[in-house]
Amino acid sequence: MQFGVILLVNANRILFLLGSSILVGTFAQNLFMPIMPAMQQEFHTTSTIINWTVSLFTMALAIMQVVYGPLVDQYGRRKILLPALGLYVLGSLGCYLVDTIQGLLFFRVFQGIGFAAIPIVAATVIGDIFTGAKRAEAMGTYQMMLGIGPAIGPLLGGWIGGFGGQSAVFLFLTITAIGLLAMNAIWLPETKSEQPGAKRFGLGSFRDILFQPVGASVILIGFTQMFAYHAFLLFLPVYLNETYHLSAGQIGLVYMLISAVFVLSSKTSGRVQKKWGTRKALVLTSASHAVATVLFMLATNISLPVMLAASALFGFTLGIGMPTHTTLLSDVFEKERATAIGVYNFIRYIGMAAGPVVGAALYGLGGNWLEFGLAAAVIAAAVLFARVQIRKQQQRSIAPTA
Repeated sequence: MQFGVILLVNANRILFLLGSSILVGTFAQNLFMPIMPAMQQEFHTTSTIINWTVSLFTMALAIMQVVYGPLVDQYGRRKILLPALGLYVLGSLGCYLVDTIQGLLFFRVFQGIGFAAIPIVAATVIGDIFTGAKRAEAMGTYQMMLGIGPAIGPLLGGWIGGFGGQSAVFLFLTITAIGLLAMNAIWLPETKSEQPGAKRFGLGSFRDILFQPVGASVILIGFTQMFAYHAFLLFLPVYLNETYHLSAGQIGLVYMLISAVFVLSSKTSGRVQKKWGTRKALVLTSASHAVATVLFMLATNISLPVMLAASALFGFTLGIGMPTHTTLLSDVFEKERATAIGVYNFIRYIGMAAGPVVGAALYGLGGNWLEFGLAAAVIAAAVLFARVQIRKQQQRSIAPTA
C-alpha cells in the first residue's frame, strides 16, 4: 500500500522522466540526418550505404519490440530498461569512436536495440501508474513529447554537426544516453505488479492480442495511419519543391508547422477521450484522419495556402487520435500490457517502412490521387473494422449470462 501511495504522489514526476527519455531517445533516430551528406564524404562511401545507418537502426527498433514486450511483462519494467539503456550507451559511444563505415553500421544496430526498450517501457509504466481519464491525459502528454523529438532533432543536429561534424553529434548522443541511464536508474521505480493468475508468455500471447477485438482494431488502425503518414512525409517536400518552388528552408518551416500542430493536438487527446470515451474517440479521430487525407489529396493542386491548411489538418487529426491507441491497449491488456504495446509498435513500424516505398510506387502509377486516395481508403476500412469489432465486444459484455 505504501508503494502505491508513493507512486500516486510521484506519478507526474515519473511521467516527466518517461517523456524526457523518449524525447531525448528519439534524437538517435534523427539528430544526424542533416549531416548525412558530410558523413558520406567523411567515411568515403556511397549514399546507399550511408542510408543504411537509418535503416539498420529502424530494423533493430522494430524487431526488438516483440522481444522486449514479453520480457517487460515477465521480468519487470526497470529490470529490462536499465540494461537496454546500457546497450544504448555502448552503441552511442561506439558510433562516436569508430572510423569506418562498417563499424558505424555495427554500432547503429546496438543503438537501435538499446533505444527500442524506451517506447515499450514508457507506455507500459504510464499504463501501470495512471487509470481512467488520467491515463488518457498522460498518454497524450507522452505522445506530445514523442512528437517534439523529430521536430527539434534535425535542427539541433544541424547546429551540432555544423560546429563539430559527425563526431560531435555522436558525442552528444553518448552524453545524453549516459544521462538517461543515470536518471532512470535513480528515479524510475519498478511498477510491475504481481497479479494473481498472470500467465507466462507463449507464442499464443501474440495470437490472443492480434485476434482480440480491441487489440486487432488498434493495431490495424495504427498500421494504416503510419502508412499514410510516412507516405505523406516523403511526398510533401518533393511536391512543395516541384509545384510551388519552395526552398529547403521554407520546406523545413512547413514541417515545423505540421509538427507543432501534431504536438498540440496530442496534448488535447485526453479531453477528447474524457468527453467521448476512449473507444468512441478511437473511431471518430481515425475517421476524421481518413477525411483529412482525402482533403489533402484534393487540396494539393488548388493553392499553396490551401495545401498548407490541409497538411496542418492532416497532422492535427493524426495527433489527436494516436494517444487513444496506447490508452486502449493499456486498458484491455492489463496482464500483458508491454507485449500488446510491443506488437502494436512492431506492426506500425512496418507501416512506417511501407509508406514511403508503396506510396512512391502508387504516385508513379496514378499521382497523388491514387497514393492518398488508397491511403484514405485503407484507413476508412480499418475504422469500419474497428467500429464493428468494438460494437460486437460491447454487445457481448452486456449480454445476460445463463
